[in-house]
Amino acid sequence: MIRAGIAVLLMILNLILYFFFGMLVMPKKGDRRICVSEAVFAGFFLYYFLFALVCIPIMYKWRPLSMLTGIWGTAVPVICAVSFIVSFRSLKKNLPAFTEYLKKNLPYLAAFLVITVVMVIIVVCNYQFTLDAAYYVANVTTSLQTDTLNIYDPYTGAWQDHFEMRYFFAVFPLNDAVFCSIFKIHPLIWCKTTIAGDAISLTNLVLFMTGKRLFKGDHAKTLLFVLFADVMNFFFITIYTTSTFLLTRTYEGKSLLANVVLPGVFYIYMRLSEDQKSLYNWGLLFLVAIGSPVLSSSSNMLIPAMIAVTIMPLCILKRDITVIFKSLVCMLPEVILMLTYVAYVKGKFVFYTYPR
Repeated sequence: MIRAGIAVLLMILNLILYFFFGMLVMPKKGDRRICVSEAVFAGFFLYYFLFALVCIPIMYKWRPLSMLTGIWGTAVPVICAVSFIVSFRSLKKNLPAFTEYLKKNLPYLAAFLVITVVMVIIVVCNYQFTLDAAYYVANVTTSLQTDTLNIYDPYTGAWQDHFEMRYFFAVFPLNDAVFCSIFKIHPLIWCKTTIAGDAISLTNLVLFMTGKRLFKGDHAKTLLFVLFADVMNFFFITIYTTSTFLLTRTYEGKSLLANVVLPGVFYIYMRLSEDQKSLYNWGLLFLVAIGSPVLSSSSNMLIPAMIAVTIMPLCILKRDITVIFKSLVCMLPEVILMLTYVAYVKGKFVFYTYPR
């Protein structure tokens, strides 16, 4: 019970970390108010992108998990401290407006919190038995037991002579290993409680932001939108739907891709439909594009497709040819990674797990 309680606290800690990372990219000039949910959303992708920048070189050079833990465990508090210092004036300036917002919408926000907590409890208590779900726990466990990074097969424990490129850039599970190493928590508890809870929270957060856009800030309608969307998820569990991943494969990278990343792209599309010239909106889309491959390599195909079907029509609606070029720039990270994987499959290159 104590470890489960720690896992819940770590779930909240993750959301706080995402907020401070997100504050680094939130606009601070002018009279624009800070949106907490948007800061958490942006910070989630910035966090994992920066983690990948630190993790991949260490993994490529066959350095141990303990080195990654030491470096990233030091970097995160420093980044949060810098974010707090840089954002202090903006946070202080927005505090009265945020307090007023809480007072005005407290019943709706409380109801949203209750919906999210109930959903988290249901999912955490659910039995998850898929092969991929086992991979995520086994990968973290193997990394901890061997003090290595993606060198041993999580299913068999066998040594691999080269890195599997399908997982080389998708280092999402290695962040789990870092936190399990720091807080001495079992990978199964971390994945099934902390990460599953964060996945549900982020999913509802994106639904909440989307609802506010759809209903022009009407919190009553937004709350009903979130409630109906969550109810629909519970009744839409068939083969390979977003609901299946959310409720039965919650702590997998594909679950976050299906329920946070892709809906997040649609949310950004709604922002761009109101202001397609906003650098912040395009920057947010690019941030999602560079952060999502860390969660799952499937994003290398799905993100360009999602951008094409949502953002590209914007060119026609707004009669703005620059939308096409900006969209292509946002697709570029996934396209490069996809071509890299194709080259690996075709035998053009390989990254070995030992010196040659």
